[in-house]
Amino acid sequence: MSSPDGWSNRDLIEAPGQSGKLLRKKTMKKIALIAMTAAAAIASPAMAQTVTGTINITGSVAAKCMVVSGTAVSSTFGTNVAMGELSQADGTLKDSATLASTFNSVGGTGIAAHVVCTSADATVTVDADPLVSASGAGAPTGYSNTVSYQADVTFTKTTGSSLVSNDTTAAAATSQALGGRLAASGTNVVVATSNWRTLGTGDELLTSGTDYSGKIVVTVSPL
Repeated sequence: MSSPDGWSNRDLIEAPGQSGKLLRKKTMKKIALIAMTAAAAIASPAMAQTVTGTINITGSVAAKCMVVSGTAVSSTFGTNVAMGELSQADGTLKDSATLASTFNSVGGTGIAAHVVCTSADATVTVDADPLVSASGAGAPTGYSNTVSYQADVTFTKTTGSSLVSNDTTAAAATSQALGGRLAASGTNVVVATSNWRTLGTGDELLTSGTDYSGKIVVTVSPL
């Protein structure tokens, strides 16, 4: 039988002087092996460990509506529509089509707007007040100091449009949900008028006055 160093037991018996050398050689080999193992452990890279960092980001968008004009944002739109002479040559009110056309032409871009809302729907309200002349108060039968009409507001949505009207004789404003988002770009709110008239027989003479005034109020609120 041979030893790990190639020496047989017979060799050890026949060469007893070599036994000390063999022991020393074996010891040195063990030391070298241990040193090599330690060096390998030091030289080998440590097992990779994954580190994960998570940054949560939150935010919010309030439900709101605003008027957009170019890069400017505001909460109002409108203009003054000077209708001029309301009566025709005989003193009665001009016909409705003429007055509606005058409203559109004089109002121009002031009676239209680009309104947007962050909400999925919006509540719109239209409230029209008649043109009244305080100086003609108490006009007798056959005369009138009040001019009535109907306000017609068209809201363009991302899909289709909604027409919301309110007559000056209505007891309250007209309010309703649009049923969708307003179009994101371009003019999407347009105010028009129709059915201009005096109350009564419709052929009343208008009392003179420079103070005839009324208004149309359009409100758009997030829903």
